[in-house]
Amino acid sequence: MQANSKRFVGKTLCIDYRPAKISRLGLTASGRYGSSCERNRFKRLVREAFRLARNELPPMDLHVVPRQRAKQAKLCDIEVELRRLLSEV
Repeated sequence: MQANSKRFVGKTLCIDYRPAKISRLGLTASGRYGSSCERNRFKRLVREAFRLARNELPPMDLHVVPRQRAKQAKLCDIEVELRRLLSEV
Protein backbone atom coordinates (compact mmCIF):
# COMPACT_ATOMS: atom_id res chain seq x y z
CA MET A 1 0.00 0.00 0.00
CA GLN A 2 1.15 3.48 -0.60
CA ALA A 3 0.09 6.97 0.32
CA ASN A 4 -2.80 7.51 2.69
CA SER A 5 -2.53 4.06 4.26
CA LYS A 6 -2.10 3.13 7.90
CA ARG A 7 -0.73 -0.01 9.52
CA PHE A 8 -1.92 -2.09 12.44
CA VAL A 9 0.32 -4.84 13.80
CA GLY A 10 -1.05 -7.68 15.91
CA LYS A 11 0.26 -10.99 17.18
CA THR A 12 -0.52 -12.89 13.99
CA LEU A 13 -1.24 -10.23 11.33
CA CYS A 14 0.08 -6.97 9.92
CA ILE A 15 -2.69 -5.00 8.26
CA ASP A 16 -2.26 -2.01 5.97
CA TYR A 17 -5.52 -0.26 5.19
CA ARG A 18 -6.90 2.79 3.48
CA PRO A 19 -10.45 4.03 2.88
CA ALA A 20 -12.12 2.97 -0.36
CA LYS A 21 -15.52 2.79 -2.02
CA ILE A 22 -15.82 -0.98 -1.57
CA SER A 23 -14.05 -3.47 0.69
CA ARG A 24 -11.20 -5.38 -0.95
CA LEU A 25 -8.64 -7.79 0.44
CA GLY A 26 -5.05 -8.33 -0.64
CA LEU A 27 -2.78 -11.00 0.82
CA THR A 28 0.96 -11.46 0.74
CA ALA A 29 2.68 -14.50 2.22
CA SER A 30 6.25 -14.77 0.96
CA GLY A 31 8.39 -17.87 0.89
CA ARG A 32 10.12 -16.56 4.00
CA TYR A 33 6.89 -17.27 5.94
CA GLY A 34 6.97 -21.00 5.26
CA SER A 35 6.15 -23.77 2.84
CA SER A 36 3.44 -23.45 0.21
CA CYS A 37 1.06 -25.45 2.43
CA GLU A 38 1.54 -22.98 5.29
CA ARG A 39 1.18 -19.95 3.01
CA ASN A 40 -1.98 -21.29 1.39
CA ARG A 41 -3.50 -22.22 4.74
CA PHE A 42 -2.88 -18.70 6.02
CA LYS A 43 -4.50 -17.16 2.93
CA ARG A 44 -7.56 -19.44 3.22
CA LEU A 45 -8.03 -18.52 6.87
CA VAL A 46 -7.71 -14.78 6.27
CA ARG A 47 -10.12 -14.88 3.32
CA GLU A 48 -12.71 -16.66 5.45
CA ALA A 49 -12.21 -14.30 8.41
CA PHE A 50 -12.61 -11.33 6.04
CA ARG A 51 -15.76 -12.85 4.55
CA LEU A 52 -17.28 -13.31 8.02
CA ALA A 53 -16.40 -9.77 9.17
CA ARG A 54 -17.05 -7.93 5.90
CA ASN A 55 -20.53 -6.61 6.79
CA GLU A 56 -19.28 -5.05 10.02
CA LEU A 57 -16.30 -3.26 8.45
CA PRO A 58 -16.34 0.13 6.78
CA PRO A 59 -15.38 0.03 3.09
CA MET A 60 -11.60 -0.13 2.83
CA ASP A 61 -8.72 -1.69 0.97
CA LEU A 62 -6.86 -4.16 3.17
CA HIS A 63 -3.44 -5.68 2.67
CA VAL A 64 -2.69 -8.50 5.11
CA VAL A 65 0.76 -9.97 5.80
CA PRO A 66 1.32 -12.90 8.20
CA ARG A 67 3.58 -12.95 11.20
CA GLN A 68 5.29 -16.18 12.26
CA ARG A 69 2.76 -16.81 15.03
CA ALA A 70 0.03 -17.16 12.39
CA LYS A 71 1.26 -20.69 11.67
CA GLN A 72 -0.29 -21.95 14.91
CA ALA A 73 -3.41 -19.74 14.70
CA LYS A 74 -6.88 -21.12 14.10
CA LEU A 75 -9.66 -19.41 12.15
CA CYS A 76 -11.24 -17.99 15.31
CA ASP A 77 -7.88 -16.49 16.37
CA ILE A 78 -7.39 -14.75 13.04
CA GLU A 79 -11.00 -13.56 12.89
CA VAL A 80 -10.82 -12.09 16.41
CA GLU A 81 -7.54 -10.34 15.66
CA LEU A 82 -8.80 -8.98 12.34
CA ARG A 83 -11.91 -7.54 14.01
CA ARG A 84 -9.88 -6.17 16.95
CA LEU A 85 -7.31 -4.44 14.79
CA LEU A 86 -9.91 -2.95 12.46
CA SER A 87 -12.19 -1.80 15.28
CA GLU A 88 -9.59 0.94 15.87
CA VAL A 89 -10.34 2.46 12.44
